[in-house]
Amino acid sequence: MIRRLLLVFAGCLALAACSGGQSGEPPAGNLFGNPGFEDGVRPWFSLESEAWGAPFAVSTEQAREGTSSGLLTLRSQDGGPARVYGIVQDVTPDEFPELLSGAYYVERWEQGTPKQYLQAVVIVWGADNAPSELGDVENYQIRYVLAGVDAPPLAISNARYIMVGGGAPVTGRWVPFERNVRQDFEQQWGAAPEGFDSIRVFFEVRWDERDASDGPSAADVYYDDLYLGAPPGAD
Repeated sequence: MIRRLLLVFAGCLALAACSGGQSGEPPAGNLFGNPGFEDGVRPWFSLESEAWGAPFAVSTEQAREGTSSGLLTLRSQDGGPARVYGIVQDVTPDEFPELLSGAYYVERWEQGTPKQYLQAVVIVWGADNAPSELGDVENYQIRYVLAGVDAPPLAISNARYIMVGGGAPVTGRWVPFERNVRQDFEQQWGAAPEGFDSIRVFFEVRWDERDASDGPSAADVYYDDLYLGAPPGAD
């Protein structure tokens, strides 16, 4: 009887180890808290500035890992020439991370305006080695376009765009993405950030420069399995 209990206990431990982040605990090395939305909303948040739309919701309708994901619901009746629907988290590591990865699932996509797209954004605040040409700008960033447009949608002095994908997004399946953000900052801005105060990361669906004559737009987009940190297996 004791031997049977020990075997059951060992099996439970093995199952817990295999379940990864489904318990809500982030994978080892992940700077994001609650990366799979298994523990609800926090520490993720949405901004409340004028251009932002409805806050994200935690959903159990789709999940790449575990049972939950973060859902963004874009609707053109929200109005405005620009509207952002996003999932945001701030992190404060000692060193600039190397890997950004995750996956998105587009359940609905009605693109009534040309600049409607998905993107991930990495913003660095207060870096000691911020590019001198930016002057007194408090942050600089890289914007990763995941789908929806075929060229950088805007010209922003403190932002660089990288086209990870283009064209209308695939619907009905999870699409993974991954970038070496340290290398991207080195290539786009000349060096990896040092001595920074914080890093803010966004996962978005949005539109920009929408005209009043554009057609209706709607999108339901899920994000899950989000990661920022060292590559798996790194010391």
